[in-house]
Formats: sequence, structure tokens, C-alpha cells
Amino acid sequence: MSTPANQWRPVCAFFLYAFAVVVVGAVLAPWLFWASRVWFDYPFPRIFDRALLIVALIGLWPLLRALGLRSWSETGWVKRPGWWRELLFGVLLGLGSLTAAVTLSVVLGRRTLDFNLPGLPALVGKLTITAVVVALIEETFFRGGLLQALRRASPVPVALAISSAIYSVVHFLKPSGMRILPAAVTCWSGFDCLGHIVSKSLTAPGAGVGFVTLFLAGLILGSALVRTDALYLSIGIHAGWVLPNELVRKLGGGPIMEDWLAWPVLVVVWLVVARLCPRRKS
Repeated sequence: MSTPANQWRPVCAFFLYAFAVVVVGAVLAPWLFWASRVWFDYPFPRIFDRALLIVALIGLWPLLRALGLRSWSETGWVKRPGWWRELLFGVLLGLGSLTAAVTLSVVLGRRTLDFNLPGLPALVGKLTITAVVVALIEETFFRGGLLQALRRASPVPVALAISSAIYSVVHFLKPSGMRILPAAVTCWSGFDCLGHIVSKSLTAPGAGVGFVTLFLAGLILGSALVRTDALYLSIGIHAGWVLPNELVRKLGGGPIMEDWLAWPVLVVVWLVVARLCPRRKS
């Protein structure tokens, strides 16, 4: 039986990693911004996001090692026949469920969509690539790394709850709404972004509803890993969610994954995963 110290060790390792990522990313962001000005004209908050992502990816494998995961198979990247069926089922489940949530929202008059956006086919292709990349990175990180480590030291319900809460909170830590002129960027601008994130993100309107929605999403994705003992189903569901969510944003409908109308749909998805996916043994 795990001790309380062992139970919280993965969480402590994760927050130490997160602290290192934001500090190193904040230091690196201004230098990346100045270097990128040669080719691009991206705003500083966007470069700040990219700096955090770069540092997070570099530190991912050391984090997994610290969490006690010694191989990629232990994170859920296992070799087995039929993996593509789990992936495809996940994509269809994700696309179908979020499309249902969007349709319900439009029918109830909570949002409207403008399909006259120029270059819509090219946009869908771009967002598809984004969905795949986001699903691969986040599922490897949150489910393959954090959840798998927590499962070793905690009962499955506890591990699911902790990892889902962290997953939800992290998605609100963004420098949304921050504006900084290129000429005003200094070596400390990364830490200015951090201050904006802490003071504004979690108190923004709708943060409470969004937390519950993303917490439910985290429970579903975590349950997919627990039921199948692999990442393919969770990656498929995640990618299937990201594509319509981002497309609805581009069409002027706002973020559907931060709307309470997604709750009943997510509960149904959770039941489908529990019903149709027999529990595998590691």
C-alpha cells in the first residue's frame, strides 16, 4: 500500500516541473521574440506561449523519468494489434459528441456560426493538423505522464480526480487579452506575462463553468486510458474535440468546451467509454 508521501510525490514532481517551465520560459520568451522579429511579426504573448511549449517539451522526458516511468510503453504508447481501431473510434466519438454540443447550442440560440469565412477548406486542414499535435502532446503529458504516475501511488478515482483538476486549471493559465508593444518588450516582459496570467486568467468570466467542463473532459480522457491501458483512444477523442472546438471559434461561435451545454454531452461520452471499452489489465 502506498504511503501519503508516495501518493503526493507525482503531484510535487509535476508542480516542480511546471515551476521550472514557467520561469525558464519567462526568461527565454523575450530573446525568442527579438530573434523572431527577423522573420515574423507575432505579438509577444504568442511568443511567450511558444517559449513555454518549447521548454515543456524539452523537460518532458526528464519529468517522466522522475515520475518513475522508464519507457514509452509505460506512458501508454504500447505496441498491439488493433490500436488504429481505438484511435478511429476515439476520433469519431470526439467529433460526434462535440458536434452534438455545438448543434444543441445553435438550436437554443446561444451561438451563431458564420460559414462565409474565406478559405474555409484550408482552415479546416490547418486546424486538423493543430488538433493532432495538441492531442499527441497533451495526452502524452497529462494522461501518459501525470495520470500514469498517480495511478502507481493512488487509487484510480483519486488519480483521475487530481490529474483532471490539474488539466483543467492549466488550460486557463494563458495571457489572454494582454497587449504589449514590440518596442516595450524587455528582459522582464515574460514575468509581466506571468503576472497577468495569475491575476486575470482564473478570475475571468466563465472560468467556473469552463473548469467543470474541462474537468469532465479530463475524467473522460483519463478513463479512456484506464479502460484500454493505452493512449490511442484518449488521443482520438481529444483530437476529435479540438477540431470542432477551434473551428467554431474561427466561425465566431466562441469556445464550446467552456459552455455548460457541453456537460450532458460529456456525461454521455463518459458512459459510452465505460460501457463499450472493456477494462484491460496491464
